[in-house]
Amino acid sequence: MDDKLNRMQLQIDKHASQIAKLFSKIDDTNAKIQKIFNILNQIRYFIYGGFAYFIASEVGMFNLLRLVA
Repeated sequence: MDDKLNRMQLQIDKHASQIAKLFSKIDDTNAKIQKIFNILNQIRYFIYGGFAYFIASEVGMFNLLRLVA
């Protein structure tokens, strides 16, 4: 009976260790996903800025301001 209890305790300890490792990996993955999200936001605003510059240079700054206002 004692032997069975010790094996169960070892199994529980092993599972607890594995669960802790998995949660650590989840945190790392979430951090990497956040970095990817930030890079995609930078790319999006870079494209918006390029588009705004293109419109401003083609239409002209004063005409652009007249269109916005």
